[in-house]
Amino acid sequence: MKTIEVDDELYRYIASHTQHIGESASDILRRMLKVAAGSQAAAAQAKESAPVSAAVAEKPANPAKDRVRAMRELLLSDEYAEQKRAVNRFMLVLSTLYSLDAKAFAEATESLHGRTRVYFAGDEQTLLQSGNQTKPKHVPGTPYWVITNTNTGRKCSMIEHIMQTMQFPAELIEKVCGTI
Repeated sequence: MKTIEVDDELYRYIASHTQHIGESASDILRRMLKVAAGSQAAAAQAKESAPVSAAVAEKPANPAKDRVRAMRELLLSDEYAEQKRAVNRFMLVLSTLYSLDAKAFAEATESLHGRTRVYFAGDEQTLLQSGNQTKPKHVPGTPYWVITNTNTGRKCSMIEHIMQTMQFPAELIEKVCGTI
């Protein structure tokens, strides 16, 4: 996998065509350009014979940048923008964070709890035992359940804790929390 640099305007345009969480920029471009996955070999041969343009400099993949990019793509996605309720945006962010690094997500949620409530668990029953009005919901695409009967500020502090533990940049954490 190769990485290319694009200007902010082009990046927003590509990200605006995201159809589902976790869709990569490559998948979006393949769909937009109608390029099938089987065409990779032909593209690679053509690339080897063509000089690299100064405008498109290749770089090795950077996992930290990819995680940041994925979170930014989520914030720009139609699916995220269409969510009317904070709890739905909260669930999308949690699903995305888990998909980016399940191990780091697990470590971040282990220590996340309130004075009397458990916030995350592997099953609904554990959350119900920590309070009658927790309204547990399954986090899509994960083995986790989360309490949802908290105010938006508490949801944001949970996201902030997870993202800090996963070592996301402070400005991105602030932006994500500001959209919930």
